[in-house]
Amino acid sequence: MAISNLPYDDQAIVDAVRALPAQDESVSQVSVNFLSNDIEEGTTATVTATVTWVVSATDAVAILDAARPRPVGPVDPVDPGRDDSPLA
Repeated sequence: MAISNLPYDDQAIVDAVRALPAQDESVSQVSVNFLSNDIEEGTTATVTATVTWVVSATDAVAILDAARPRPVGPVDPVDPGRDDSPLA
């Protein structure tokens, strides 16, 4: 099951996975794109890659819980699970 349509904090997920001992790691679809025709000290390029880590399901749940969006604004005191405010 993939949870891909929720606004999780991507950087928090990546940082948390990097801190764990991964069961497996693979890199694919690597590309390097130069942003100009000049290759000098001040010019830059972008490197894009898909990195896949295999971690325990328990760790994955903890990572998603820590990276989930948190509500901002008042929480309904009668029903603390209900919050109509925008997400952080």
